[in-house]
Amino acid sequence: MIKTLQQLKEVNPSWFTPENKKFFNDINYKLLTGSKSKNKFLIQHTNQFSDMFTGIKKSVFVIKPITIDGKIGPRATTVETIEKVKEYLKLN
Repeated sequence: MIKTLQQLKEVNPSWFTPENKKFFNDINYKLLTGSKSKNKFLIQHTNQFSDMFTGIKKSVFVIKPITIDGKIGPRATTVETIEKVKEYLKLN
């Protein structure tokens, strides 16, 4: 079972390369635990473009579940604030 972000990076080395971080406009990553399920979730703090014409970036948090063997699952949800991340984790 994955317990730290460093362990997650070791299992998924291509996810955390400087090139991927730059390409996907990622700011940082956190590995947090759901309150009810005790499952791990990768929190990607990233910049999304609001539209392709203005190029305005919008900071969001993408929440992705982590399997027991450390695989990163598909996006569960995207929220605008860290407070909403905490609310999501309380319910999961």
